[in-house]
Amino acid sequence: MKIRTILISGAALAVAVSFDSGPWSAAQAQIDELIVTVRQREERLVDVPGTVNVLTSDTIRRAGIERAADFIDLTPGVSMVNAAEVADTQVNIRGINSSRDAEQSFAFIIDGILMTNTAAFNREFTNLQQIEIFKGPQGAIYGRNAAAGAIIVTTETPDNEFNARMKASYGAGDNAYFLTGSVSGPIVEDQLFFRLTGDWRNSDGFYENTFLGTDDTVDDFESYNIAGRMVWTPNSDLTVDLKARYGEVDGSSIVFNSAFALPAFEAFNGFEDVNDHEFLFVYNVDDTNDQKSLELSGKFDYDMDWATLTGWGLYSDIENSLLSDGTSGGFGFFAGEANCIASAGAIGVGDASLFPPPTFNSSNPAPFLVDPLGSFYGAYTPITCDGYQYQERFQEDLSFELRLTSASDQRLRWQGGVYFLDIDRRVGVATLVDPTFLGGSIISSFDSPLTEALVHDQFDSRVYAVFGNIQYDVTEDVELSLALRYDVEKRKVDNLIDPTRRSTYIGIN
Repeated sequence: MKIRTILISGAALAVAVSFDSGPWSAAQAQIDELIVTVRQREERLVDVPGTVNVLTSDTIRRAGIERAADFIDLTPGVSMVNAAEVADTQVNIRGINSSRDAEQSFAFIIDGILMTNTAAFNREFTNLQQIEIFKGPQGAIYGRNAAAGAIIVTTETPDNEFNARMKASYGAGDNAYFLTGSVSGPIVEDQLFFRLTGDWRNSDGFYENTFLGTDDTVDDFESYNIAGRMVWTPNSDLTVDLKARYGEVDGSSIVFNSAFALPAFEAFNGFEDVNDHEFLFVYNVDDTNDQKSLELSGKFDYDMDWATLTGWGLYSDIENSLLSDGTSGGFGFFAGEANCIASAGAIGVGDASLFPPPTFNSSNPAPFLVDPLGSFYGAYTPITCDGYQYQERFQEDLSFELRLTSASDQRLRWQGGVYFLDIDRRVGVATLVDPTFLGGSIISSFDSPLTEALVHDQFDSRVYAVFGNIQYDVTEDVELSLALRYDVEKRKVDNLIDPTRRSTYIGIN
């Protein structure tokens, strides 16, 4: 099946008005002279007709910003949630939220390059120079998926000065280590510069899985990244910027309990205020989250006096998978499975410390859905009745942009360009029967005979776009701006599930 979508971003009229309210303080003057790039050109912050939050290098250093949550916590009107695993970062800007297992609702820019993979937001931010959060729809400036706004990250550019730095930290509460370092300087003075960066983060986590043992935690995390950058300036008019990055994550996923407030489950201790829930981590399947990231990019800027020609290309390959105990088995999907009844009887349903709410323990270990006198179990328990789940999200991106931008020091300013994006994305979610009580092993596969319900789709997307905008200073205090973007997006979706497969426990055979 092919889906053809044509998106037209309508003309936008923006008026910026400023009033002189008297003498400015030195701090206010510094803010007014702050240079930002939220409209794909360098300009003063006070000249931007929109809401922009800026974190300068001094603020970044004082706040110890290392990851996305650090600077989002400092930005009003913006919030972030990591729901199930590191690749599932959902950012909310002014009430517009990203969706799980979907493309992000904001443009994420690093050193002028648009990152289109949602998992790209999960990284260590090193050598930061400035962070800008532009709130509100910016589709005619940054293109697709900028309905909520844009987050622009600028890092330090290597130069003639040799620089080496290292930072290390330790946290006793979760036995956390963090180490990052970089070295930069000239290869050919005034022309060719380099930077090498590496980081490593490790944490045992704060929460313990009391069923699997004292050495097993439910929120452990380890990651490392290696990055290189080379900047070439053969003359004063041309700059070429090449970057490469590789990283891996080995952590946990889905740190959940089945805490919910449903009147129908009141008899089973399920009608509960989640704020009063006592979290007990007692599931029997050790959760994992693995991610591998590769990014290669190149960018050039050519100053022709009357305008600047900018072009960039990006290749991104991010593979993310998770495996975790618990499914919707708490609603009875595997209630009649012999392995479920056997594990419940062996562990002992009378021990309330092993069964967080919603749970009803009777002397009969059989699930009440198959025996009215039996017990009620939630998900994420030490027994096998809740099954387990496997999910993968693999995505390769290839994108290019070519943009011509007029000089900024003139009354009439303009910009125009073309954009191309190709996405190859595979997403799969599987619910599986838990075989561990009878000596079976956990399998991460969509082809396993234990796979019970799954989604396994291949998405191929291509985007072609042309865009442009014009700004004109009517007076010193009033600006008229018009922006237009025209997109053509082609999508093809293939279902990778074997059509002969049938469900045994879930749905209708």
